[in-house]
Amino acid sequence: MALHRLDQMTLFARVVEAGSFAAAASSLGQTRAAVSKQIAALEERLGVALLNRTTRRMRLTEIGRDYYRRCAAIAEEIDAAELEVASVQGRPRGWLRIAAPVTFGRRYLGPLIEPFSRSYPDVAVDVTLSDEAADLIAEGFDVGIQVTATPDSDLVAQPLAKSRMVVCAAPSYFARHGVPGSPGELDRHNCLVYSKLGTPRLWRFLPNETIRVSGNFAVNHGETLLIATLDGLGIAYMPTFIAGPYLAEGRLEAVLKGQVRSSQRIFALYPRNRNPPPKVRAFVDFLRRTFTGSPTWDDFERPE
Repeated sequence: MALHRLDQMTLFARVVEAGSFAAAASSLGQTRAAVSKQIAALEERLGVALLNRTTRRMRLTEIGRDYYRRCAAIAEEIDAAELEVASVQGRPRGWLRIAAPVTFGRRYLGPLIEPFSRSYPDVAVDVTLSDEAADLIAEGFDVGIQVTATPDSDLVAQPLAKSRMVVCAAPSYFARHGVPGSPGELDRHNCLVYSKLGTPRLWRFLPNETIRVSGNFAVNHGETLLIATLDGLGIAYMPTFIAGPYLAEGRLEAVLKGQVRSSQRIFALYPRNRNPPPKVRAFVDFLRRTFTGSPTWDDFERPE
């Protein structure tokens, strides 16, 4: 009911400004009869005459002049609000809330904030780092970065890069315990476990082999797992976006190359909305441009 009243009030302001029912109808894409009917209904609801009409002209009544001023102010506010929305819709602005895993966020998302902010100075960025997958909608995030094989079907998922797994250890560990020649030989090694994986003690190999491993250390934090591996505690099964730079430096060595099965990818996720805000579109496009091609963390496998 309130919405119908507002429509009638703004229509009345348009009629007065146009100078006639016919002119107002033409500008609004309606028929003269429809406009006249709505103004008549407005007068009936108010119980007063707002316009004196003749066959040639119309004039505001005294009450109509006062009522028009208020209706015109409302119509102007509506126009201003719609112009502001249209402006915002075309320009990235406002707070952008991002959720990302800790290690990936620190290493690869953090360095992107400054160039993104330089490109989009009207966007402010709020990043939350956690290895717990965020509920983007319930927690009010605009974009989430997740490493997964099956992104949430309720969200839009833009793939950014592959997340390859690697089995690796420090050279000092291999010097003491030898190098496994096949996945089956892992049962003779101390295997370090990342407990956030769905099945952390099951390591997957091609073509369809799953090995149950055991060891004396498990942790739910990727960089802590990395530190234990660098210190020579055992063999780890971790993504190359964590291990890659240390493999390139020789501080870690990969084994069972070409045998590790990887099915996960890194996605930018955002709520499924018909028209995502410009700040979301700008950030996701920025990420896609950044991660185009082979990711830098796999540089250790590229020829010199």
